[in-house]
Amino acid sequence: MLDSRRNITLACALAMGMENAVFQIEGGAGIGLTYVTGARVKVGQLAAEALTGGARWGWAPNLLLWAALVAGSLCGALAYYWINLAAIWFAAAAALALSATVAATIHL
Repeated sequence: MLDSRRNITLACALAMGMENAVFQIEGGAGIGLTYVTGARVKVGQLAAEALTGGARWGWAPNLLLWAALVAGSLCGALAYYWINLAAIWFAAAAALALSATVAATIHL
């Protein structure tokens, strides 16, 4: 049972990596299809570019984006562990607060 779960996980990871590689546009920019793995792929690409004479810290914003995604998922998992489905209200409140902030700052 454990081996089949591991094989499925590896197959999914391979498929997501291949999907990101296939839709790579020549010149560096790509289409982000799987957001989390896409951010990690972009970190790797920009780190390789930095090692070969490109922008020295060009990979850092993408790494911070990926770290924020991981931190958000960990916080969500902990909230779910502590208060079960009531944790969804924190996400809803954050979305409402961000939407209100954007609405208040848009000048039409």
